[in-house]
Amino acid sequence: MANHNSSLLSGQRLMKSIQTIIHKHSFNRQRRFFLMGAGALIASACAGTAQTEEPSPVSASETNQIQHAFGTTEVVANPSRIVVLDYFTVEALMVLGVQPIAAPAIIVDNLLHLPPAENEIVDVGNPREPSLERLAALKPDLILATKLSIEEDTYGMLSRIAPTVVFDNDGFTEWQELTQLCAELMGKEAEAAQLKTEYEAKLQAFKSQLDAGQIEVSIAVFNNEQISVFSQNTFIGTVLEAAGLSRPPKQMGDGDTTMLPISLELLNQIDGDVLFVINPQSQTDIAADVRAALEKMKANPLWNKLNVVQAQQVYEVDAYWFGMGYIAANLVLDDLMKYIVKAS
Repeated sequence: MANHNSSLLSGQRLMKSIQTIIHKHSFNRQRRFFLMGAGALIASACAGTAQTEEPSPVSASETNQIQHAFGTTEVVANPSRIVVLDYFTVEALMVLGVQPIAAPAIIVDNLLHLPPAENEIVDVGNPREPSLERLAALKPDLILATKLSIEEDTYGMLSRIAPTVVFDNDGFTEWQELTQLCAELMGKEAEAAQLKTEYEAKLQAFKSQLDAGQIEVSIAVFNNEQISVFSQNTFIGTVLEAAGLSRPPKQMGDGDTTMLPISLELLNQIDGDVLFVINPQSQTDIAADVRAALEKMKANPLWNKLNVVQAQQVYEVDAYWFGMGYIAANLVLDDLMKYIVKAS
């Protein structure tokens, strides 16, 4: 795995990198994205962003004008060499059957639920400070990112290598919208519609078998000395809410609060009718550290005092609960069916 040096990927820790993004950004759910050309138009709310010089377009008939968070970009109608610089867009593309040629290795190495890659996905390193030389050598025809992963000065450098589109969108709560935007770019609208239909059907199947609103679900992750719970303003929060499940009051979150740190003295705040603990199964150092922290927590006397532990309603789940898109969401629903419906 490449060495990632910024605070975003501090210590090469997937959980910490996600937490860093969460805590540094608040999300405006009115943000949108314009896809203009070839009959596609979506509303956008990007105010006062400067446009950076883009590579020369191939021709008006072969490209689409894309207005996005940092300007307007001329994008080839059928891009095939796509580089992705953020966590959520990787799954948004792959669930549509599109494989990027490059992405942060921390994604592919730690999230085993992604489809097997037909070809090697080159590591771009830290998305905030990607290797421009490596990117240029790949000769991409499109670079995709979100405002969570890059800033405007980085966009200016990237756009000189290849057409770059920066979604003004967060993947934590807007992962379905992000998939739709990628589908519009790739001409995969029918596939996106099918994904949405199948997901909603699975949600209804779960809710039809359980009075879900009467069950309080808690989600926690341990890493080194840190305990974190996931609020409703996260990917997993949106899935549980859509499934009709309730959350402990301390995990609802205020405003845009997403992940909440819990001190050991307040460990009872992770209690609930059911507790899901993220225990990633990849063979990376990141996953090994999280697994070690979980085992250490289980040996703590405070752990055994939790009602949910005494009731034997603690279930360990894999890293897809961090959340990326439809693949992860459907796997989460499989877990809910397995551990809540079938056990009730």
